[in-house]
Amino acid sequence: MDDDTQSLIAIKEELERISSRFSKIFGQTHPQFDNVFEDLGAAGYYLREAGYRLESALKTVQGDSAVSSDNLESGDTEPE
Repeated sequence: MDDDTQSLIAIKEELERISSRFSKIFGQTHPQFDNVFEDLGAAGYYLREAGYRLESALKTVQGDSAVSSDNLESGDTEPE
C-alpha cells in the first residue's frame, strides 16, 4: 500500500472518529441538543459526504492495483 492510500485511509478514519465524537457529545438527551441539532446535522452530513468521496478516491487510487491482481486471478499473464 503506498503513502497516498495510507494517508487517505487515515483521513477517512479521522472523519469517522469526529462524527462519532459529535454523536457522543451531543446525543439526543443533551440539554442543548435542540439548539445545535441543525448545525450538527449539517456537519455530520458533510463529514459523511467527505467520507464517501474519500472512499471513491481510494477506489480510484487502488484501481490500478486491483486491475493488476484481477488479471493474475483470471489467468491473464499478458504483460501490460
